[in-house]
Amino acid sequence: DVCEGCGDCGVQSNCVSIVPFETELGRKRAIDQSSCNKDYSCVKGFCPSFVTIEGAKVRKSASVSLDIGDLAEPVVPGIAGATHNIVIAGVGGAGVITIGAVLAMAAHLEGKGASMMEMAGLAQKGGAVHVHCRLGKTPGDISSVRVSVGECDTLIGGDLVVSAGAKTIGLMATGRTKAVVNAHEIVTGEFTRNTEFRIPSEDLTMSLKARVQDNLTLFDVTKLSEVVMGDAIYGNMILLGASWQKGHVPLGRAAIEEAIALNGAAVEDNLRAFQVGRWLAENTEAAEGVITSDVVAKPKSLKEKIDFCAEHLTDYQSARLAARYRRLVDKVEGDDLKGAVAKGYHKLLAYKDEYEVARLLSATRSKAEAAFEGDLKLTYNLAPPLLSRKGPDGRPLKRAFGAWVERLWPHLAKLKRLRGTPFDPFGYTAERRMERRLIKEYERDIKAMLKTPPANHAAALALAELPLKIRGFGPVKLKNAQDAEKTRETLKAALNTAPRSEDAA
Repeated sequence: DVCEGCGDCGVQSNCVSIVPFETELGRKRAIDQSSCNKDYSCVKGFCPSFVTIEGAKVRKSASVSLDIGDLAEPVVPGIAGATHNIVIAGVGGAGVITIGAVLAMAAHLEGKGASMMEMAGLAQKGGAVHVHCRLGKTPGDISSVRVSVGECDTLIGGDLVVSAGAKTIGLMATGRTKAVVNAHEIVTGEFTRNTEFRIPSEDLTMSLKARVQDNLTLFDVTKLSEVVMGDAIYGNMILLGASWQKGHVPLGRAAIEEAIALNGAAVEDNLRAFQVGRWLAENTEAAEGVITSDVVAKPKSLKEKIDFCAEHLTDYQSARLAARYRRLVDKVEGDDLKGAVAKGYHKLLAYKDEYEVARLLSATRSKAEAAFEGDLKLTYNLAPPLLSRKGPDGRPLKRAFGAWVERLWPHLAKLKRLRGTPFDPFGYTAERRMERRLIKEYERDIKAMLKTPPANHAAALALAELPLKIRGFGPVKLKNAQDAEKTRETLKAALNTAPRSEDAA
């Protein structure tokens, strides 16, 4: 909850284990514990939300108990032609190579020929990985290791971006390739540099459909793995199970399961994941219900969103602040502009000062105990404004504070009544003065638009939502505010300039 979604943690670490996390208050950041390599460089991000937990182990209990029951045995296809060519596409650290090894071993157990080639390039965790696996009736049937252009018979796609990339698409052929692909949006390196980055999922899906047409199965197996297995790491094994159940893999189930056992890593869980994949192939609608049942409902209608923001402001400060919020929002006409003001105004009013951070951090230990098990030792990484000296880069240096500070959070949070008054000791910092100024400027801008409706509606919407770009803490927020001020002047100048016809179109 403390996170502002500013992305400074990604800038400092360049780590793709920092993933987007959608909330009622917008997109924030979270750490994917399944892929995190524990170098802790993300903690350098100027943000009080980072808590280091020692002596902990991630709780991997599934949130949904899935009764798979008996599954029909599919017709296992034979190997048509010299070889059956399987491509496994995904990201490093997610078990892509393990799937290839399991297939090669299963083929060996059945007396078939198998070759496997890893194409990871410079990939590490999170980088694109391809495994080419050729299966032949006999070892002598395999003359080359690499799958050539248009030769892929089966695609097991652990990542949508990699699977729909030109390198993978080129290996597939319409009418030949059958694909089972993970629809989950796994972040790329671009997300660490661009806070607004969105994966073009629709375009990627269209590219896959254009190539394999009706031979495409797309499902969020990452979410299914998290919900059913308690860990996203089993997503690729679920894909293998689904692909096998659909008759895309010319190997017997007994051989695949024995190969999983011989691999020796989390055998029972991987066997279970393989079964979950088989179940998914025959129960896609039920699987959709499983993953959506684990999603927390968010406000949908405009009224619900406004009510939510007003309730949040009451908890943040008081009913008086919530009433101030409603007075301005209620004056705005038109759902699109009203919605923009509802978000932008709330963002400015609910600035995260020391009192709010303390209020939000009060729930940290209970959340940590729900997510981790063991003898937890919590360390808070903070840069208190009145205590921190500046580093070589001009930023205040973060310091580690032990669990003793947890006793201070409730007392500091209660002092929120001082917020905005002359008695607020933190209110005299440059950041707090800026936040109060931004609120007044925004109110003037919106009231001016209400008095004289702008000719450029797009500029009005952009101006109303501009506060959403002022994210972060300390130097990060100050920099974003400076950038937003330049944009504000441009948008204000454009308000009464009618857009060109091509822009309006």
